[in-house]
Amino acid sequence: MYTSMSTDGHNVDIAAPGTGGSAADKVYYGLREDIRAGSVYPWDRMTEKTVAAHFGVSRTPVREAVGRLSAEGLLQRHPDGFGLVLPSAETISGLYEARVAIELQGIRRVAEGRGEYDRARLQRQQARWEQVVAEPPAAEPWLTAWDEEFHREILAASGEPALVDVLSHINDRIRALRMYGYIALEQLVSSARDHLKILEALLVGDYAAAQAALEEHIVSTRNDSLARALQGSGAAGFTRRAPSLVTPEPSHRTPTEFAPESNEEKNR
Repeated sequence: MYTSMSTDGHNVDIAAPGTGGSAADKVYYGLREDIRAGSVYPWDRMTEKTVAAHFGVSRTPVREAVGRLSAEGLLQRHPDGFGLVLPSAETISGLYEARVAIELQGIRRVAEGRGEYDRARLQRQQARWEQVVAEPPAAEPWLTAWDEEFHREILAASGEPALVDVLSHINDRIRALRMYGYIALEQLVSSARDHLKILEALLVGDYAAAQAALEEHIVSTRNDSLARALQGSGAAGFTRRAPSLVTPEPSHRTPTEFAPESNEEKNR
């Protein structure tokens, strides 16, 4: 049985009904959590109507919440609604460079004697990914949430909480692309084995090997996800975690949607 093991506080900030938040806050936090949990796929389209019905509110707070999430780079508008952001190739390159630098900093911190790893956190992740290798679940785009949790957890385990927040923001910008890496079983198992290789090196204190394995993993999964996205892979046959949130018919995105972003999007 696969369960969430996140302990870094990123899955507990939903403004639940009755806690004093406005309707717009309820939609904003709830939809952001749905996105981060992998409930919205790269080819999905949402509308004010579907989101309003999902959260039991009118369209006005939905409009406000979507505006906030768009300003933060999680969503973008389309003629047929709105969906996850697929960044331009240039933006993807820059975001992944930043991601590599941030994640390697956690390892360097411990390697340089400025902290120690929380071994319990690493071992919890090790148990999960050993299970994935031994009994692979069906490949599903929402499993990206597990991958994000893995990378947040190993960074948090190094004692870099501020960098975890920065990494989460980067994850929000590249989530749609990363989901393409979890639509094929072979890529899921390959990523799981990469994760175990990184964890094994960290647990024995071979930080040079861990840095090399981490960087190789991030670069290879980026390349695989980008290739699948450019091929137009995906769309049909996957489990829906929140089917009421999206329009009934998936909207296939094409490689042309990896076009240069507007100046507003680049400056987020």
